[in-house]
Amino acid sequence: RSQVYLCGDREAEPVFLLHDGMYGADALTAWEQFAPLLQEDFRVIAPDLLGFGGSDKVVFFDRAPYVPRLDQIEALYKAFDLHTPCHLVGSSFGGSLALRALERGRLPIASVTTISGTGGPWRTVEGRQALNDYAEPGVEAMARLLRLVVEPHAAFDDLAQRRFHNSMLPGHYESIAAMGLRNPLGSTGLASTDTYPETLADVTAPVLIIAGQKDTLLESGWMKQLQAHLPRSSVETAVLPTGHCPNIDEAVQTATRIHSFLREHRAAP
Repeated sequence: RSQVYLCGDREAEPVFLLHDGMYGADALTAWEQFAPLLQEDFRVIAPDLLGFGGSDKVVFFDRAPYVPRLDQIEALYKAFDLHTPCHLVGSSFGGSLALRALERGRLPIASVTTISGTGGPWRTVEGRQALNDYAEPGVEAMARLLRLVVEPHAAFDDLAQRRFHNSMLPGHYESIAAMGLRNPLGSTGLASTDTYPETLADVTAPVLIIAGQKDTLLESGWMKQLQAHLPRSSVETAVLPTGHCPNIDEAVQTATRIHSFLREHRAAP
């Protein structure tokens, strides 16, 4: 089961909005201020990814966490009976998911925008550990996590309350915590077979990479490193004076930049 939020013209080009992957995330808290800024020109489709919000809380231990969520996006593309290439816009984990969709090559993709999503590499160890520090859930613990990804803003306290509530939905905590489980006797073999980002070498779809100037969760220079792995793609980059998830606390500024990119790369009729 997938929970999906829709806005915009049903006949317009589809844009999938893919939210971040921290505890308590969902489509609404990631995109509710952002999505209406695209709806005049695009059909906006914002799913709760598997494990989050109102979607099924499922875990697959024999595959990377991107795989079942890519399956979900592809299934939604078919369920909505879409016939034109789609745009993927993702924040953090959602941005990584969008890049992995390019790698996979099963969706007809008009463009990809990644906001602080790398596809996996170039995350700081300290940042990864800090985002997983939610052993004792609570509103203040959630606020501590959120301070890692957004700047203080008028809706911050409400955001912390809503994401704490989301983190207490049956099965959500377990689904997210399970991503960090590892076999104590050795690798499951998933990481050893992953050749990303070399697999991006033949990608030709246009890509917009957005970084936050104040982002402490990713290594310095990650944007240039990612761009170097997209030699055949038309790549644009933007650095915003924000943290890791500007789509939440600087929705207008972020949407303005992305809207321009999407209009520039509309799918051919």
